[in-house]
Amino acid sequence: MKTLPHRFALAGLLLASLLFTACQGPEVRYYPLNNPVGSGSAATPGPSTYAPTNPLDIKLYIAKKPVQPFTEMGILAFTSPSSQPNETEIYDLFKQKAAEIGADGVIMLPSREQNESFWQTTGYPYDWYYGYGGPGYSSGYSYTLTTFRGLAIKFK
Repeated sequence: MKTLPHRFALAGLLLASLLFTACQGPEVRYYPLNNPVGSGSAATPGPSTYAPTNPLDIKLYIAKKPVQPFTEMGILAFTSPSSQPNETEIYDLFKQKAAEIGADGVIMLPSREQNESFWQTTGYPYDWYYGYGGPGYSSGYSYTLTTFRGLAIKFK
């Protein structure tokens, strides 16, 4: 019976890993550009890897581009399931992700809003009295998603 405690320990580790995976907070996705404008050459295509920076040093550009020259690193994207997302928190998430990848700033791009709708109909596809789509139960729901996007940049 020495294996019983090991099984409990293994089951506990699996449960803990599932809980930590399920409890992840909101995440900003990063899509590096293959050939950033103003960086590298034809001999060295692809994004460079930069050392992480401080999130407090990341500059957000919402209404205009920076004056000084920069290199485009990649696109940052965050999808909010809320119809009224907290933009301040989202900007902070963008700063954290930009700092993680070594960016100096983020140029905010227009956000996109989309409405997802799902409908379900139950019942028979053909009813002798009503024809196709006869009496059945129909239900549906919809929700709005807002995707925020930004261009991560590195100053030259």
